Amino acid sequence: MRNSKTVHIISLGCPKNRVDTERILSTLFDRGYTHSDDPLTARYIIINTCAFIEPAVEESIDAILDVKSEHPDAFVVVAGCLPLRYREDLVDSLPEIDLFLTPDRIHELPDLIAAKTAPDPRGDTIYGASVSGRVLTTPGYAYLKIAEGCSRRCTYCTIPSIRGPLRSYDSEMLAQEAESLASCNVRELVLVAQDLTAYGVEKNEKHSLTNLLKRLEIIQDLRWIRLMYLHPDGIPRSLPELMKNSEKILPYMDIPFQHVSDHVLKSMGRPWKGNRIRKLVDNLRNAIPGLVLRTTFMVGFPTERDEDFQELRDFVQEFRIEHVGVFAYSPEEGTPAFDLGNPIPDQVKNARSSEIQNIHSRFIKRRLKEKVGTTQESIIEGVSSETDLLLQGRTWDQAPEVDGVLYITSGDGIAGEIHKVKITATHGPDLFGEII
Repeated sequence: MRNSKTVHIISLGCPKNRVDTERILSTLFDRGYTHSDDPLTARYIIINTCAFIEPAVEESIDAILDVKSEHPDAFVVVAGCLPLRYREDLVDSLPEIDLFLTPDRIHELPDLIAAKTAPDPRGDTIYGASVSGRVLTTPGYAYLKIAEGCSRRCTYCTIPSIRGPLRSYDSEMLAQEAESLASCNVRELVLVAQDLTAYGVEKNEKHSLTNLLKRLEIIQDLRWIRLMYLHPDGIPRSLPELMKNSEKILPYMDIPFQHVSDHVLKSMGRPWKGNRIRKLVDNLRNAIPGLVLRTTFMVGFPTERDEDFQELRDFVQEFRIEHVGVFAYSPEEGTPAFDLGNPIPDQVKNARSSEIQNIHSRFIKRRLKEKVGTTQESIIEGVSSETDLLLQGRTWDQAPEVDGVLYITSGDGIAGEIHKVKITATHGPDLFGEII
């Protein structure tokens, strides 16, 4: 039986989407709604979608159709990037959906539900202040979205057309949000945006990334600050020194390189050449002791030749980036790269992706084995999703959701606590350890 003011939410896509999901829940809770983990008991089912690349669009559409098929009597809301990207086309193609919600209208959701109508899905946009009201869905850590949109022009990317140009949130509002999160037992703050390094460039120096980090550092209850999505072309010169001397900013950088071939990078609209990327990695590692890097690579871009892929392969072997994600190029209509066609067969893309992953897997397997017997500062996330007999967490160099997990076989802890853990074993990308 469905309760009249109960909501079930499905969050797809990136951590930035998760922040929007938490704001949706907060907006509804403020108006008397409750959340249910069981969609069968929920009157309202919200799907917060991703539309960055075609596979994400397909996943979102599949989720929508599954919900409507399995819960035909539920009131279904489709939120996120899908209605931003496709707008009226989506309304026409999915008439069975009760409401479409774009991120700029989250605060209106209770009223839109009450009216049971979907006005112009674009609507008036309000930016400039970070909304602090959130219902946390992550244990012991939280994402802090510091900006919306992106003003870079990578030829394959749909984000500027979906989310618009860069708009940085006010630094003091972000600090207040971070303080509120810390008061709710958040000990790790993960900064996210389409491009962290561009934070504040459309404003002035006082909104720069390093100054924001200095402000966040003084929040007493925060223990870790992690940086995700740093563009290689904008890393502030002051950041390595700040990270090196900080007790809270983790020596961890997520820098999506996408490729290292000059030929491919140029056609991607990426301003750097491969040698600058190599020098950047060397310089950062020399400047920040113990630095851990994460990056992503795209294979199968229309201009990627065999020799370009070989250059990427050699880079992965030589530089041994600690965490690597690989995805195959997907042509996205409306992007400049779409006009290049899709000349590389899917089987070639998949083979190249597998080869890069296999090279990295061999390295990461050795790296993780070297951790056995060492003691690592680790955050507890709660009882394991695999079994109630284990706790689950992460070591400091594992970012949430992407870098594997730590299973704790001995010792007690609760979500948000940071403990020293002795690593006892590995399995795939995951670690096992005991609290000491």
